Parts: sequence; C-alpha cells; structure tokens
Amino acid sequence: MSDHRDGAAMLSHQQKFWNIYARFVQKPALALIPYQPLARLVARVNAVLTLKTPPGLQLTTRPLSHDGREVHTTLCQAGPDPTGGTLLYLHGGAFMIGDLRMYRHLVARLGAAANQRAYFLHYELAPENAYPTALDQATAAYLALCDDPATGPVSIVGDSAGGNLVFALLHRICSRDLPRPAAVVAMSPLVDMRLTAASLTQNAKSDHLVPVSWARRGQTAYRGDGDPENPELSPVLGDFNSAPPCLIHADDTEILADDARAMADALHAQGIKVQLDISHGRTHVWHLNVGRSPEADASVAAIGQFIQNVTLPKSA
Repeated sequence: MSDHRDGAAMLSHQQKFWNIYARFVQKPALALIPYQPLARLVARVNAVLTLKTPPGLQLTTRPLSHDGREVHTTLCQAGPDPTGGTLLYLHGGAFMIGDLRMYRHLVARLGAAANQRAYFLHYELAPENAYPTALDQATAAYLALCDDPATGPVSIVGDSAGGNLVFALLHRICSRDLPRPAAVVAMSPLVDMRLTAASLTQNAKSDHLVPVSWARRGQTAYRGDGDPENPELSPVLGDFNSAPPCLIHADDTEILADDARAMADALHAQGIKVQLDISHGRTHVWHLNVGRSPEADASVAAIGQFIQNVTLPKSA
C-alpha cells in the first residue's frame, strides 16, 4: 500500500476561503436544518452560488437498464470526446441530499481528466429510500455499462456517502464474482456504519464541513433496519477478492479520516493495490471546489492520472 501525505503543503488563499465558508455557512446549515426538503433546497442554492460550471458543459440524459431494472443517469462532458472508457460517479450527501446541480461540474472535470465518459447516477435518496435501494441502483447502472461493448474500461468513483456506495458495490462485485471494474476511486469515504472510529470525535472541531450529527443522521436514514456489520453497509468489512487498483483521498482533519485509513488497510490486507493520499487542512471532499482552488484542481488531475495509468493499455 502506498500512503502519500501532503501535510507540509501551504494552503492557497482560495482553499482558506472555502474552509472558512464551509465552517461558518455550510457546517451550521447541515447541523441545524433537520427537514430534508429544505436541506436539499439549501444545498442546491449553495451549488448555484458557489460551484463553477466548466466552459462548454454538456449534459445528456441517459437511462440505463440491466435485468429489468432501469436507472437514470446523466452523461457530463466538458471538452473533447473522451476515448479511454467510462466513469460511473456515485455522489455524496450523507445519502440524504445531492443532485446533478451539485456535482455536474466535478463529474465533467473528472471525466475530462481521466479521458472517460462520465455518468452521474441519480440514485434515490434516504430516508424515503433506505438501503439497499441506492446500492441496487448503482449495481444496475454498473452492470448496464458492462453489458455495452462500447463502454470500454469502467471506473467507479464517488465521494463521502457515495464512497460508501463505491466500496459496497465493489464488495458486491467481488463477492458475487461479477465483471471487475478497471479502477476505483473514493474521496473522503464513509465505510464503517458502526460509527466507532476515533476521528469521529477527535476531529469533530477540526472538520471544517461535516458535523458529527449530520453523519449520524445520514447513517440512520440510509441504514434503516439494516445491520451495520453487513459489508454492504460497512464495506470496510467486505470481500475484495481480485479487486482492481484503488485510490482513496482524505484529509486528516475530517471526521471520516479514520474511515479512509481503515478502508485502505482492509484492501491492503486482502492483497489489493491501494493508494491512500492524506492531505492536511482541507474541507471534506475539497474536490468540489475544482475550478476555484488549486488544491481541488490538483486532486482532480491526480485522480484522472491514476485512472489513466490503470486503464491505458500497457506497452509491450
């Protein structure tokens, strides 16, 4: 396992600004708004006001179907037509919020960096749709892409709660011996629904964005009556036989820092090639500020390069 630490790097003025904005605007909103429709509206307004739309962004609705289950996705593209395969993006938001308006810029930029067609999955949110709805929809989307011979190498990418879905899906793929993806990437993933990691309490103050109460609320909403020991809920307990190379990004000040470390350890223990990149002082899923902070730009570029390194044909 390779573990890259970027703790010595100075934060840019842009990243410092987004840290302050997260701490004094977004974090209190997440803690204080219990009504889900309002929380989703506030998140969407925040996206409109703060997230940078890439020039030439193209959005194309693409229904996908596998074994009678149809799911809704949007193809997000900014730049030339990609030629290196397909990226399936599973978004974060504690399973309770998150939509295309919040993520279209990041998905498009990741696709461009990886040279892959990038699909955003519109999975149904909790608490209205608890486990296993989102995971079942992610599975259907992934297998539908695998069914298409034009798809090419498939990468699975996600953040936060979407990172949970990424590794839960990977566990399901490996334990059922389904076609393997070419690469897997997770940003600040939640992978242990038992919520016993030390960083949940130790980093409660240092985390710029996520209140512990928000993480617990999302876990309760999505888990429903499910057992937190179930690897489809806590993929840190999963089976990853013959999994592809994995990349995990996290920051050591966030409450999910230990989840990222534990996931990397679990993959490494099963003989899976995994790279864990730990930064210092950034917001949870700082990648969302792509186009507005050098740190986000560099991290998105690094993810794209990782995927390209894994998926490009190796010369003889």
